[in-house]
Amino acid sequence: MAVNQEQLKEYALKYGITLKEKMLSDFEVYGEMLKEWNGKINLTAIVDDEGITVKHFIDSLLLLDAVSVPHGAKIVDVGTGAGFPGV
Repeated sequence: MAVNQEQLKEYALKYGITLKEKMLSDFEVYGEMLKEWNGKINLTAIVDDEGITVKHFIDSLLLLDAVSVPHGAKIVDVGTGAGFPGV
């Protein structure tokens, strides 16, 4: 398991971000894929479960705490590597 869903949910709530069960499940899949592909093409140095949860996913979600993104808006992720921090 690459993502501790409860930990991810609790950290997100500290910043007023509510994650639905589908979102938590999607983060779990993303974390597993990250670990799998990192073994093939070295996407990131952070591959431990807590690091993925906190340093990748929570850090990326903090964008939502800093700015108001209108529903349906498109955001461009330019060159952040492995999709971080611009999830």
